[in-house]
Amino acid sequence: MKRFLKILTVILLLGYLVASVLMSVYKSEEVVCQRFYISVCDSAECQLITADKLYKYLGKQHLLPEGKLCCDINLSAIEQSVGRIDLLTNIDCYYEQNGDVYLMVEQRRPFMRVITDDGDTYYLDREGVRIAVDTMYVAQVPLVTGNVDDRVSAASLIPLIEYIEAHEFWCKQVAQIYVSPQHEIMLYPRVGNHVILLGAINGYERKMESVLALYNQALPQVGWNTYDVISVKYKDQVVCSRRDRKYRHKTWTKKTLSTYE
Repeated sequence: MKRFLKILTVILLLGYLVASVLMSVYKSEEVVCQRFYISVCDSAECQLITADKLYKYLGKQHLLPEGKLCCDINLSAIEQSVGRIDLLTNIDCYYEQNGDVYLMVEQRRPFMRVITDDGDTYYLDREGVRIAVDTMYVAQVPLVTGNVDDRVSAASLIPLIEYIEAHEFWCKQVAQIYVSPQHEIMLYPRVGNHVILLGAINGYERKMESVLALYNQALPQVGWNTYDVISVKYKDQVVCSRRDRKYRHKTWTKKTLSTYE
């Protein structure tokens, strides 16, 4: 008998809780929305879009919730409409029991800026998602220019850029990444009047290490402006062409570089 009473008590409590929740939901749905809050995460660091612009955008879509009963507010339609803006991700729209409606969004963070030879310009985030932004906004991100197309896509350069950004030296030295008409990768440094020819994207870590060895061991001796092209497109070789074309190319290997240690 005691066991039966315990079970009955638990059932009644669960029923009460369910009824309370349902009544709460019912009451909140009958509340009129008075306030609509839009929060754009990280807006202090990145301003691809503002809450005011989102409010005006939703107004044009006739999706503003103010003055509507919560039960008549299509939260899913608001999320889907905002989700079509390629600047945004992680979109969540909901209302509280008092009728206040909240729209929470995150901005896609530009990871690189791309300017192609055919005049196309856009940003790319770390996941390779393309972001078309107002030309008035300029993010301080690595710049990729040249023949960016199906053969060498901007997304294929993400690992190289991640390596450069994480490297203590290269993040300060590399000013621009250029894709040549032959679809070879070239780096334009901030210090030194030369370009670094990586060639194909594969093996970029080993190639960058070879250039760094040349920087550390040979260039302080021969001069930073001696060469106009430093090529590491060939395995285990650093081939440098001199600015004065009457001189032949200089090919450095680990063995020849070691003489400058």
